[in-house]
Amino acid sequence: MISLVSDSVKNANSAWTNGRPLLQDLTDSMGLEVRIANDANCLTVSEAVDGFAKGDDMLFAVNLDTGAGAGVAINGKAHIGRNGVAGEWVSNPLQWLDQDE
Repeated sequence: MISLVSDSVKNANSAWTNGRPLLQDLTDSMGLEVRIANDANCLTVSEAVDGFAKGDDMLFAVNLDTGAGAGVAINGKAHIGRNGVAGEWVSNPLQWLDQDE
C-alpha cells in the first residue's frame, strides 16, 4: 500500500519496498505515468466498471489468493477510506485473551 501521508510503501510483503517512494521510482525509471493500487481494489473496480457488477452503484469484492483482502467500489471508483484500508476486513488485529482468563 502507498501511504497517503508520505507517498512511500507501507505494510508490503516485499519488505525491501517499505519506506521507498515506489511510485516515483517506477515513474522516473520508465519515463511513463504509473499507477499503483491494492490488488483487491483493482479487482473491485474492474468488476464494477466492466465486469459482473457493471452498472451497480456499490460493490464489495473479496480477493482470495496468497492472502485475503477486499475492496469497496462506489460509482465505479475505489473507496479507500481515511486510512487507505476501506474494505480490508482481514487486516484487523485481534486482541487475544491471556491464558489465565
